[in-house]
Amino acid sequence: MNSKVATKRTIGAKLLNSFQEQAVMNSLINRLIIEDKLYTKIAISESLGSFGEEASKELIQYLGNVGNNQHKSLPNKKFKKKNYPLPRDIIARTICKIGKSALNSLKKCLYNGDYNQILEAIDSIGYISFYEDDQTLEKDIINMIKKYKNDELMLWKLIRALQSFKSENVKNLLKEYSNSKVKQLRWEAERGLNQIKRKKK
Repeated sequence: MNSKVATKRTIGAKLLNSFQEQAVMNSLINRLIIEDKLYTKIAISESLGSFGEEASKELIQYLGNVGNNQHKSLPNKKFKKKNYPLPRDIIARTICKIGKSALNSLKKCLYNGDYNQILEAIDSIGYISFYEDDQTLEKDIINMIKKYKNDELMLWKLIRALQSFKSENVKNLLKEYSNSKVKQLRWEAERGLNQIKRKKK
C-alpha cells in the first residue's frame, strides 16, 4: 500500500479485502485520504465497503474533507440521468458501498457533524436510501429541511435526497419546492416527483 507504483497499491488494496481486521481497515482509510490515483482510490473504496458498519463509523469524520471535488455552490446545469447521482466526495462514495448498515452512522452525522460533513452525509443517505428502497431516515431529512430552510446549498442536497422516499409528506414538500424561485431547487423538486412516479411503476 505504500509503494510508489500505483498499480501495486491497487493490487494491495484488492488483496487486503480478504483480511477483515481493524488494523487493515485503518490502513486502507489512511491510504484513501491521501491517494491521488483514481483506480487505486476505487480499489481501496471497494475493499473498505466490505468492512461494513465499523468502517462507516471511522469514515464519517473525513466526509467533505478529502479532495476538492465536492459541490461548493449550486450547479449551473440539471442532472438529466434517471439514476440517483453518485456522490462526488470520495468518502461519501465509499460509505455508499457499505449500504444500509451505514445509515445509523450517517444519521448521527446529520445532527452532530460539521457543515461539510452534513452536506456529504446527505448525498450518501439519499443514494443508499434510493437503491436500498429504505425509508428509515425520511423524517430526519425532512427535519434538516426545516433546519436549513435558508441555506440554498444544503436545501438543494436535501431536496435531491427526498426522491429516495415516497410518502405523501415528501411529495407535498417536493410540490412546494417545484415552485421555488431558485431554479436549482425547482429542478431537483421536479426531478424528485418524476423519480417517485417512475419507482411506483
